[in-house]
Formats: sequence, structure tokens, C-alpha cells
Amino acid sequence: MADLVIGGRRPSGPRTMRAVVIAGVLIAAAFIAAWYIYRRAVSYDVPDGTVAGAPLVVHQAAPGAAPQLRFGDASLTWVGGLAVLRVHGDPHTVGGAHGRLLGRSVVEVSRPFAPTIDQSVDRGGFLGRLTRGMRIAWRHRFIDDGIPEDHRRGLAGVVRGAAVTGAELSYSDLLRYHAALGVGVPVDWTDEAQLRQVARSLTFVVPQGSSLPGRLWIGRSLALPGIGDGGDAAAAHPVISFVRPEGRIAWVGVGWPGLVGVVTGINAEGLVVTVHPARTRDVRPTRAAIPGVLLARDVLETCKTLDEAIAHVDKTPTLGALALVVVDGKNGAWAVLERTPSRAAVLRTPAEPAVGDALSAPAFLDDPDNDRARRVLPTMMRLKRLTRLARTPPADAAAAAALLRDDRAPDDVPLPPGHRGAIDDLAAVQVVLIDPAAMALWVADGDAGARFRAFDLRHELRGEGDRAAPPADIPADIDVDPTLTAATHAARADLRDARRALSGGSPGRAEELVQRALARAPRLPEALELAGAISRARGNRSAMSAYWHRWIDNGPDDPGAEEEIRAILEP
Repeated sequence: MADLVIGGRRPSGPRTMRAVVIAGVLIAAAFIAAWYIYRRAVSYDVPDGTVAGAPLVVHQAAPGAAPQLRFGDASLTWVGGLAVLRVHGDPHTVGGAHGRLLGRSVVEVSRPFAPTIDQSVDRGGFLGRLTRGMRIAWRHRFIDDGIPEDHRRGLAGVVRGAAVTGAELSYSDLLRYHAALGVGVPVDWTDEAQLRQVARSLTFVVPQGSSLPGRLWIGRSLALPGIGDGGDAAAAHPVISFVRPEGRIAWVGVGWPGLVGVVTGINAEGLVVTVHPARTRDVRPTRAAIPGVLLARDVLETCKTLDEAIAHVDKTPTLGALALVVVDGKNGAWAVLERTPSRAAVLRTPAEPAVGDALSAPAFLDDPDNDRARRVLPTMMRLKRLTRLARTPPADAAAAAALLRDDRAPDDVPLPPGHRGAIDDLAAVQVVLIDPAAMALWVADGDAGARFRAFDLRHELRGEGDRAAPPADIPADIDVDPTLTAATHAARADLRDARRALSGGSPGRAEELVQRALARAPRLPEALELAGAISRARGNRSAMSAYWHRWIDNGPDDPGAEEEIRAILEP
């Protein structure tokens, strides 16, 4: 019989093990619960809906007419290199037809927007890289809360329609891409990372040189140099969308595949809207507010007059900062509506005829981000040049298009091809001219020097006339080399690869890529500036000096870097 030891303790091993097991189970349960809570917080509810799997059918309305690719009542035709989409119905039906007819181009154009969202979150160290996807989702978890149900249904329709064609794009990705112009950041392998600019935009509103009062020309240029591919895919797939929304005002927008919102558009009432993304200090990706491109669509679908548009924008906080140029074609009135998440300002009949990438209302002049944009972006150069040109009102559409084709500095000095301070932006994904009083639209079939295709908006949006009777196209500029834009796009692609190589620790590879870019576009300011920076990093001061002096002599297009470079070059 074992001895009984008074005051002795039984072995504690089993109790310790049991406590460890219980603690482990509780920690695991807490982790699982936290994970499910996190996943629910960062996921977006996808609206219900289906897109019919009916086959696409080629239809030709009459002998000699352009063939149509039809999906139900929706159609896709081609006018030169421009895809013309005609859709109608509720938001999901419109979105479904968009995705079904444009197919894989929706994915090709939408994907380059992804880095602008991803790079809004720091990479961090090893642990940061492991959790980066989670942090990206967490930062943008409220985006869908600010998007109205009808737009979310339209986005879901695009995703489902594209999926029928075999093009896979997630709803969450497409939704975030629509916020990229507001809360995205320029990708670090583009030159716009230094300028902190995703998009580069310009709109001018000038009187027509005719005896008719209140007639205006509206010119528009938009580039996406800060997204992953510099906007190349969007430029290669331009889309003109004629939309007849159920129970709302019909409108047309110039955009790209996958774009549910509007960056440039006019409705059946003659109301024109163009979007200009900007930067202000009060922009936060964690806000629940509507992206600017979707607000612009709401204005076109619900507003008939300038006053209605002003009232609508004034009561609607936006996810990002932007300026909306709104023109009432019926009476020739126009205004610039500047909107941020927390403030709004209206500039009626502005003194200057053009709007760029910075806000100009007194309420925003003390904003540090906006102040920086006004000082370092080349947009101010473009605005000065347009102010000078607008002193002579264009008499006809060709003269108005000539403003969009201008490639000179404010002092009339010619600028090299691809200069970001030129009105003619070779990085543009769209160049548009509008006569709202005549309800006429011209869209460049390529860059500003290309042929402008004309569209009759009276027939397309109002149903007037038995058939469309557009004005004459604007011929291509015979003095412009048609291969120039392609060479500039190719050179900029090499420069993006060069920056990747440089950041990856391969300066030799970066230098080779810059040389390739210079072989295609020897005067491209962006290439000369980067060539000088790489030469400096490699300790070749003579080459650095040569490249940067060429950059200055050709006309620098980066005001923010010019002062620093001049200081380095001083003996």
C-alpha cells in the first residue's frame, strides 16, 4: 500500500496540458471568428441578376450598311476604329449587354487599373508582403457602401455579361477600378508617380465664331498615364456608348470597355459633363461616397439644366476630388463644379476658357495637395496656351479641332512630340469635340491628329429623323505623321519597363531600355529625363549632363523636377 504523504501534491502535468489545449482551442476559435468577421467586412454584396446566354448575331440593316453585332436589342458596330455600343433597359440589362458585346476587352482594359488600387497600400517588409492583400481589401472595404444600388447592378451586369464570353473579371475588382480615378495612386513604374497624377485631363469651352449667340465648342482630351499600362489598352479600345436607361434621360459617353460611369458625355437635353480628377488633402479611401465617374453618369441621367446639375453635385459628397465641367447646350451657359468629400464650390461662367487637373476655386487654393498640383503639374502650361488660342473663336468644327491638335508652348515655341505641356497629348485615350446646340459629336479615331468621326445626337438620343444625319467628319491632319503616336506609346512602354528594372536593382538593363525608347522617340522629354537620372545613378556625370541639357533645351515637361535638375547641373 502506497504511503500517504500529508501535504503532498499530485503531479500537475495533466492539468497544464489541459489548460494549454483549452487555450489553443479558444485562440483558434477567436482567430476563426475574427477571420469570418474580417471576410464579411471586406466583401461586397453582389446584386442578383442573370445575363442570357443567347448567341450573338450579325445583322445588316440594309445593303451597304455597317454590320451590327447584336445581343437581344443591344448592338455593337464599328465606325473606323471606334466601337459604337447601343444599349437600353434597366442597369443590369445595360451592364450585361455591355459585357456580353465587348467581351474580353473588358478584362484587357480594366486590369491595368488594379495597380493604382494595390499601390495605395505600402508593401512593407516580409510580414507586410504576406498581409498586403488583406490590407488592400481592408482599406477599400467601404467603397461599395457609397455606390448606389443601380450602379452596383450595372457593374454586376458587366461582370456577368463578360463571363458568358469566357472573360473572367471579379465584381470586387471592377468595382474598385471605378474608384481608381478618385482614390488610386499613380503606379510607381510610370513617370506620373513623381507628379502624383493618375489621369491628365483638359476641357475647353469657347464661343463659336458665328453670328449665332450662345453657341459653344467643347473640346476634350483625357489621358491615363498613371495606370499600369499608361492607358495603352484604353486608347486601343475606345467605346462610344449610346445608353437609354429605363425611366431616365438618354445619354452618350465616350469611354472604354468596362466603364459603367462617365468621363465625357452629353445627354438628350444637351447637357454636357466632363470629369477632371484632382488631388486634395481630405480624400480618404475609407470613406463611403460615390466615385466621380458614377456621379457624372447620375447628372446625365437625371438633370436637364445647369441649375439642376449644380444642385445635384452640391448635395453629393464624392469619394475623390474632382472638377466637373457642365455645359447647358440649350442656352450656352456653363460652370465648373469642384467637389471633394467635404467641400463644394461652383464657378459659373469662368473667366478662363479651359479646365485642367487642379481646382481653382478660392475654397481650395489653401489645400496643400491642390497647391502642389498647381505648381508642379504641366497642366498650367496647357491652360495658358488655350487661353491665348481662344481669343479667336473657332468658326467651324475643323478650326475647333485645330485647338485640340495644337503642339506649341504658351509663347508659341514648338514642343517635341509627347510633351506633357502640349494640348495635343499623345498619351490621350480620348479626344472629343462637341457642339451641344447642334447636338453633334466628333470623336478622334486615334490621337488628335487622326480623323474625327461625327455622330448625329438628335437622332441617336432623341429619335429625331428616320435615320442618322451626322455632320461631315473632320479630316486627319495631313501635316502629322500617323506613326508618331504608336512610336511614343512604344517608347513609353520601354520606359515603364526601365523603371521596373531600375527599382529591381538592374541599372544596366534600365539603361538599355531607355536607349530603346530614345531610338523610337529621340525627343521624348520623359525619356531624356529618365536617361539623365540613370546616368547619374551609374556615376556617368557627362552623360547625365548631356541628357538633361537636351531635356531643358527641348522644353522640360516636369516643372516639379526642373528646379532640382537645374540646381544639379549648375557648376
